[in-house]
Amino acid sequence: MSTYYIEELSMNAWPALQTKLYDGWVLRFADGYTFRANSINPIYSSTISLDIKLDFCEKEYEHVNLPIVYKLTSDSQPKDLDEELEKRGYLKTKEVSLEILEMGNYDQKEVGNIDIRTEFRDDWFAGFFKFSNITNEEEKITAKKMLNNIKNKIICVSKLVDNKVIGCGFGVIERDYIGIFDIVVDKSFRGNGYGKNIMHSILNIAAKKGVKIAYLQVAVGNIAAENLYKKLGFNEEYKYWYRVKDR
Repeated sequence: MSTYYIEELSMNAWPALQTKLYDGWVLRFADGYTFRANSINPIYSSTISLDIKLDFCEKEYEHVNLPIVYKLTSDSQPKDLDEELEKRGYLKTKEVSLEILEMGNYDQKEVGNIDIRTEFRDDWFAGFFKFSNITNEEEKITAKKMLNNIKNKIICVSKLVDNKVIGCGFGVIERDYIGIFDIVVDKSFRGNGYGKNIMHSILNIAAKKGVKIAYLQVAVGNIAAENLYKKLGFNEEYKYWYRVKDR
């Protein structure tokens, strides 16, 4: 399974507000909300000199007053890119594990007290912002624009306790794959297996729809999340990381 294939899927599932293609690199812009949606993704082969490309990208992000961020994998093109960015003063940060689950190995488990929809609604966003501790109004507006711009099928899940939303998450289906994103639970209810409930709800629907592979992204060192996904059968496919310009 090629790295760039999953990278394409994940970019579609977490769309930026604007995307610019530049000689095999994908430049993404979303008003600064998340590194994923505001980074340079060098996933295809290049023809232009690396120095020219780096200078161009720096000017593009400086023009819109955004940090200059590269999202890299071991397959990023050209091969010496990570080394060159380090020489230019880009700091390595936020290492992430991209993990996959072959759905044939998934043991389905039915879960109760779950609200499932095929679109994002205001009550879901309210829970997502609260549980993710997103309080900035501009970030909320940007997040809504991004998620409402997803063009593929969505599984939008909320976990209920006493008819109150205490956790949420969502999945995006494309090409027999499902990407799972933003599994968050109210801090007052953590440690009760509700995150696992949300995961099972998304995976169960995906299995019924014939999805072959699930993928997700987890920050390296997030032990609770890593353990949860391991119990469900996820295994690391590759890692990615960010390089950020030290200004």
